[in-house]
Parts: sequence; C-alpha cells; structure tokens
Amino acid sequence: MTQKISLIVQPGDSFFPMVRAIDRAERSIYLTVFRMDDPIVQKALLEAKQRGVRIRLLIASSARGWEEKNQKLLRDAKKAGISTKEPLGDSKKTRFHYKVMTVDDAAAIIFTFNPTRENLHYTRDFGVELYAPGVASEINRLFDADWDDIPFTPNEDSPLLISPFNSRAKMQALLESAQKSIHIADAKVEDPAMRQMLLEKARGGVDVRILGDKGHNNVLPSMIQSRVTPRFKLHAKCVIVDGERAVLGSMNLRTESFDRRREVSIFIDDPAALKRLNAVFTSDWEDKAPLSQTGETLVGFELPTQSNESERKPESGLVLLSRTDAMDRYTLRQGVNSIGRSPENDVVVANALVSRQHSRITLDDRGCRITDLGSGNGTFVNGERVEGTTTLNKGDVIDIGGADEFRLVEL
Repeated sequence: MTQKISLIVQPGDSFFPMVRAIDRAERSIYLTVFRMDDPIVQKALLEAKQRGVRIRLLIASSARGWEEKNQKLLRDAKKAGISTKEPLGDSKKTRFHYKVMTVDDAAAIIFTFNPTRENLHYTRDFGVELYAPGVASEINRLFDADWDDIPFTPNEDSPLLISPFNSRAKMQALLESAQKSIHIADAKVEDPAMRQMLLEKARGGVDVRILGDKGHNNVLPSMIQSRVTPRFKLHAKCVIVDGERAVLGSMNLRTESFDRRREVSIFIDDPAALKRLNAVFTSDWEDKAPLSQTGETLVGFELPTQSNESERKPESGLVLLSRTDAMDRYTLRQGVNSIGRSPENDVVVANALVSRQHSRITLDDRGCRITDLGSGNGTFVNGERVEGTTTLNKGDVIDIGGADEFRLVEL
C-alpha cells in the first residue's frame, strides 16, 4: 500500500485520532455509528458543523442496549443540523456494525472500537488512520449505498474486506497464506470453517494463538493455543499472519459477521504499524506492558505535577483512567498515592461525595494495594466495598464514593 498510515491502540490513544481528524475537516465527514457517547468526539462534530463542514451520520438502531441512546443521538444530531439516517433493514440479524469515518474524501479511519467512554479508555481496541483517497473513496461509495439503500459491488482491488460481500473469501485467503504464525485477538472465533482452517494450520506446524476474554471463553482444540487477557476487556478484532500482514476492523471471526452483517475491515502491511501491532499482541499474550508504548499512548496529556517531585520514585507504568472525564489520567508512582477531594492529593476528585482524604494507593515491592481512609461514601473495587486494605490488579475498576470510577491499566 502507498498510503500514509498510523495504528491506533486503545486504551491509550483515546479520542485524539478521531478528534484530530474531525478538527482538520474542511468539507465533509462521513461517520458510521453503532454506539457513541464520548462527549469530546460529539463536541468536535458540533464544532465542525458550525464551521460549515458537511456531516452525515449513519446511526444503527439495533445496537443492543443502546436503542434509546441512539434514538436520542438521532434527535440531537438533527437538532444541530447534522444529516442522519438509520440504515434501512438494520436489525438484530443483519446489523450495520461497521465503524468507519472519512474526512474530505481523502482521509479514513477504520476502527474496532466505538467512540464510547468504555471503548476509548477501558477496552483493548485497534484502529488505523490513513491518508488514502482510494480507500476513502471506496468507503464513501459503500456509505452512499447504505445511506440511499441501493446495491453495492465492492472493488476487489481495494484493501478493504466488506461483509457480506468479500470478507469471507479474503479472510480465508489470508489464513491459507500463513507459513509461520497466525495471531488472533478476537473474543468470538466461532465460524466453523475458520476454526477448521486454523486447526489444519496448527497441525501443519503454524503457531496459532488466539487471545480472547473472560466473557467469551470459546472451547478450542488443544493444538490451538488460547489465552484470556487479564489486562483489558478485549473488544478488538484483529488477525496477524506471519507478523507481516494483518486485518483489523469491526468483523469477528463468526458466521454472522461474514455472511449477514455489514462489517468493514482492512489489510495492513505497513512495517511500522505492524511492528507496533505485534508488540501489543505479544504484551497482551505475556501480560506485560510493551516498553515502547508509554510515550506514544500519553501523547497530548500533561500528567499532574507534584510539589515534592524530586522526592518521589520513578513512575511505575500503572495508570488510573477516569471514566467520567477522559482528560483525567494519573500515573501511579512507587510509594503512597493519595486520593481525595482536597487539592493536595495526588488524585483529586472534586466532588462533595468524596472525602478530603478519601483513600490511598500504595505501590511497593509487595504489589499494589488500596486503603479506604474512613471515607463517608466508601471506596469500591469491582463493585465490592473496601474494608481496610484490598489488593489491586490490572484491569480493576475503582469507584471513589460514587463520584468517579477509575480503571487501573498498565501503559
């Protein structure tokens, strides 16, 4: 491919790639929406509309549990003068599940995540941002067909996999090409034909690894290596073959995704993007943070400064991500990290529900622990109230008095 391409990794890259692309728009933005509640992305769209950018949102009505939210999104967008449509025929059986955005007919983002607080800050997800007019044109052609409910025939020379048209055949060809390894991040590897091909490849000596999550612990043949990632909830859909070519997008390796739903994924063969993608897969497989990630994933943030900076020990790589405010992100340091309403705390939650000195997180050679300091409204870890001190693990959700939740991640 000849495009300019960059990989998006969540959690970490947050809303920045989407918002930067929206902010650069001069003429048009086409965006498919399955779920969306991130206020910063929504604000960027409104500001683009106000400066004269033509915006079209294709909003699915079948997103499970989001029916009312998406109807409200439709109403709010229309009120703001943004053009919206629900795909005709969208239903539980034939969901319009794809996640794409184009800007000015030249730039495109294809992603596995929804622009929601959860997917942007709490789940393992991927995306690619490309300056590639040919790819943007093909996505826009598909978008127009779904907008107007007219037939669509994909360009077979495009790097896109589009369901239900050509994704099965293209994915099958990719898996068949594997000589050394097939690494998959996907919670729903369920299609019988794909599972059989993976088994045959494993029998032939190909290193087949599938990374899933606790919610979808599929039973796989023993020759196929599989693990559940403890670091993040896995929402990504990604296949890497021989470390040299990958496919990522909205499509799981399941029959519905290939044959009945609207899904869009893309081939990636850019060396820099693949290097980072392979590193993230390996880190998740081994449950270790890749050393090269910290600088990249914190781009755009200024971490809170401490008055006793010179006395603190180096950062640990453990980060608290706020659910209510995406700009609130705190890196934990060795020793004591205080949490409370008072401004002298390391993590400040300025809410009346929070005590001045609410709780503390201690990080040392014995691990990571949180202690409630007799707060009025309590400290909770994964929904359980902390009585005294509780051990923390990567991925835990910490509720501070009902005022804010933080996800403990390693970046």
